[in-house]
Amino acid sequence: MRTAGVRGVIVYCSDYQCSHSIALIADRWGDDLRLSDIEPRFLCTVCGKRGADVRPNFNWSITGPIGGMGYRLA
Repeated sequence: MRTAGVRGVIVYCSDYQCSHSIALIADRWGDDLRLSDIEPRFLCTVCGKRGADVRPNFNWSITGPIGGMGYRLA
């Protein structure tokens, strides 16, 4: 991920009715990891649905992480 310039990711709940999202730093995952590899591991703390839509956050230096919202890696 970082070879493409990705420092952070935006994680969206897979339930379209929930619409919960969070910005996370991508440093915890290895360089060879694909975003699709981690999508099924997320669990929404709002609705409890497993799975997520993970997208690169190319504006990480501008937005930074969002505090107060939670996702757990299951």
